[in-house]
Amino acid sequence: MILFLMLVAATTDCQAIAHDRILGSDLAAASAPLANLPPDSVIANAPRPGARRVFEPAELLRIARANNLEVSGLTPLCFERETSPLDPELVKSAMRRSLGDPRAGVEISSISKYPVPAGELVFPRETLMEPASGDSTFWNGYVAYDGGRFPVWAKVRLTVLKSRLVSLVDLLPGHVLSPTDLRLVEASEFPRRAPPLSNPEGAVGLVVRRAIPAGSVLTAAMLEPPNDVERGQTVLVEVHSGAATVKVEAKAESAGRRGETVAVRNAASGALFRAQIEGKGRVSVKCRSASEVPE
Repeated sequence: MILFLMLVAATTDCQAIAHDRILGSDLAAASAPLANLPPDSVIANAPRPGARRVFEPAELLRIARANNLEVSGLTPLCFERETSPLDPELVKSAMRRSLGDPRAGVEISSISKYPVPAGELVFPRETLMEPASGDSTFWNGYVAYDGGRFPVWAKVRLTVLKSRLVSLVDLLPGHVLSPTDLRLVEASEFPRRAPPLSNPEGAVGLVVRRAIPAGSVLTAAMLEPPNDVERGQTVLVEVHSGAATVKVEAKAESAGRRGETVAVRNAASGALFRAQIEGKGRVSVKCRSASEVPE
């Protein structure tokens, strides 16, 4: 039986359909004896793209009798999904949509050869592989059609015009960026997932996390906000006990940012306690009783 079906599929011309069901109208259009089948009746699911659905005469006869038709002279019928070669221009458009840049440079060097069904062509941003060097890479996508997703791929060269911050001097860890450290330049480059910084105002005042050579393109991962409290700094401590608030000065024994907890030493008594950073040079302590107030 399997061999018979293979021979039938190989020798029978297939009718291309563009929908996800094989309808009575499809059989009627392919076979004169079945011309009176109800056109909207659902006969079977359409095959997946690249596959075929073959109806043997015996199966067609059962379908006809189920619809109260007396027929003869039936021959095998074959149906397949309507497909077409992947259009490179549609690939470029889909990639530009994903990048959010209609001006992005997209050069295709190779592409999926399998014909694809009609549907929406999508290249998700997260499937774009970043090259180790250069701007050529593979990008996996799919065609969303009424039966699922048909995978596609392309090898492409991608470039986008971006403004980026470049370091003018060697930057050491802990350095606080100033306007004289930076220059804003425009360049065409691969659209990486970690985009370069492009706002000088947003970078000035940030702290360098690691050594950065002059001429480097700056990214957010290279920088961090400055501490609100530095170790050794004299801070104002607000001690809250019930409705009472006491303000004292103390020395920070560790550094941190707003919301974090640091060790603080009372300047007068030398007592060490923990306090939460509230802002620049300000920390607070909440006590349940007066006996817990740090002295």
